[in-house]
Amino acid sequence: MEYVENKEQKLDLFVFIDDFVKEARRKIALALVLVLLGGVGTVAVSYFGHSPSYTATASFTVKIANPVYSGISSYNTKTAEQMAATFPSILTSGVLQQRVKEHLGISYMPGVSVSANSNTSIITMKVTDSDPQRAYDVLCAVMEYYPEIAEFVVGSTVLVLLDESGVPTRPSNAPNYKNVAKNGVLMGGALWAAIIALLALTKSTIHSEAELKRLLNTPCIGQVPNVKVPRKMSCPLVHKSRNQPGFAESIRLLRLHLEKTMGEKNQKVLLVSSAIPGEGKTTVTVNLGVSLARKGKSVLLIDCDLRNPSVAKALQVDAEHSLVEYLRGGVTVRDMIVPTEVANLSIVSGGSGGKNMSELLSQDRAARLIQAARNLYDYVIVDTPPCSLLADASEVADLADCGLLVIRHDFSSREQILDGIHRLGDGGLPIEGCVLNGVHRSISSGYGYGYGYGYGYGYGYGYGYGEKRE
Repeated sequence: MEYVENKEQKLDLFVFIDDFVKEARRKIALALVLVLLGGVGTVAVSYFGHSPSYTATASFTVKIANPVYSGISSYNTKTAEQMAATFPSILTSGVLQQRVKEHLGISYMPGVSVSANSNTSIITMKVTDSDPQRAYDVLCAVMEYYPEIAEFVVGSTVLVLLDESGVPTRPSNAPNYKNVAKNGVLMGGALWAAIIALLALTKSTIHSEAELKRLLNTPCIGQVPNVKVPRKMSCPLVHKSRNQPGFAESIRLLRLHLEKTMGEKNQKVLLVSSAIPGEGKTTVTVNLGVSLARKGKSVLLIDCDLRNPSVAKALQVDAEHSLVEYLRGGVTVRDMIVPTEVANLSIVSGGSGGKNMSELLSQDRAARLIQAARNLYDYVIVDTPPCSLLADASEVADLADCGLLVIRHDFSSREQILDGIHRLGDGGLPIEGCVLNGVHRSISSGYGYGYGYGYGYGYGYGYGYGEKRE
């Protein structure tokens, strides 16, 4: 079967939201860490980076020195307003600053500000510095020398002190650590949301049959829902999943499709693989075999995944001899075949192959096994290792009639899927189609069975896969 790679991808808002929610659930710990670091970090930076400053203040009235006008409040008010308006220019002229610095013996001038209360002759002056005593001394010096310097601008004036702070004892810029911590928490949360959004945008997994078709132009011939399995079972089984009709129905539909297409082409040997470990290829292999056998077909399951054999474990069968022993010349074909509790279903256990497993599968004995199985059974289903990581599946591909690629919902990347299907197809193996496994209800998938459970797989390939996925 020909397939066409279609790399065109469009942003689906529902898929993005679905991925964002999933990543957010998986990264709750990261959220807590970033929020905690944000709150504690900003408080720590504010605390250790804080430079306290002290402000000395004084309030005074301004009166005209001329006794003729000093009793007229409007003149005094006007003089105060002029003083406040001209103060910055007088202060920055250098004359007042130089007089204050010489008087106090300091090398620089702290910050000084002045303001006039509206419609009054009251002036408020503030001096801010890192040294509280120096701030107060500068305040007193400015009040002493200002009338002298400003006489030529606003005329002769007299400052009458109303109130002054004295030497300040508390910093005027003490940080509000509660607000600082709140801002840090918000920044940590915003950073977490940005990371989650980036992960969701860059995610390249498959969420639906439509995405799979756009990627490969390859038919999706089945969708298997996520189901819950007891701990004593390594994978769900159709004949033991009475409370999960959606799972059994999906396997039945897959069986019907394969019976029809393989029957029309007179095919017997089906190779089942996946792009990477953890996608559930053994689950599909075993349940497809069980479904065929329960319909009266004689079926042999051959576990060619010599790095992680799991067919016998899934069916809870103890095999005395294994495929590895046969490939090394230790036993015959009939010695390996073990019946199961399901009528018409037998298996060949994989065993442990150690190193050079690809070489074992490429030997003539593997071809003789497949040929013998053709003569003895209606269907032969071969479970192989992940095809995008290892060459084992490619070695067996020449012996099969057709292939089936299992792709787990929201698991392997598009690049891994493309690489896997290329490796199988390059050897001339007709790919019957793909199975979307582990489908669960989500915003994007719209899957009808609605099973929100998970089952994981433990794989020993050493590639970092195999953790339990939701």
